[in-house]
Amino acid sequence: MTTEHQIGAALLAESRSQLQACHRKALHCVEQLSDEQIWHRAGEGFNSIANLLLHLEGNIHQRILSLIGGEPDRRNRDQEFAERGPIAKAELVARFDDTLRRTDTLLAELPPQRLLETRQYPMLRGRVEGSFVALILHTLVHLGGHTQEIVSLTRHQLGDRYRFMQSTSK
Repeated sequence: MTTEHQIGAALLAESRSQLQACHRKALHCVEQLSDEQIWHRAGEGFNSIANLLLHLEGNIHQRILSLIGGEPDRRNRDQEFAERGPIAKAELVARFDDTLRRTDTLLAELPPQRLLETRQYPMLRGRVEGSFVALILHTLVHLGGHTQEIVSLTRHQLGDRYRFMQSTSK
């Protein structure tokens, strides 16, 4: 195995680890909230946790499953934020779970030599061209940021009733 292949395999393994960690954190928060609480907004200019789940599902599907995996792009970004529900928590979680599990499978099966392939993809500043490495890294940074936002919004709503995740390290 070449060094390049080893680096690619390590990048994909760590990407899957980060994806799974964010998935667990987001679900840990959502499980503590009611259907009503996941749609709560601190104000009109703020997102609800439900909107963030819709947004993350759309972003990850578009960037990983569509651009890398070849699935049709069905994303409607504006609707992710405009939605006011009520979409049941169970449905939102099922959609989020499905997208993240399929993404994990795609990353597990992606040959490392494909990481340098390029695609054009949307960013806030317009369309850019980047490698699969760039797509994966941008998506994970985006997921991590919004996951922390979900944690913060959950803690704000629950206060002292928030249950912290138990460490799995020994």
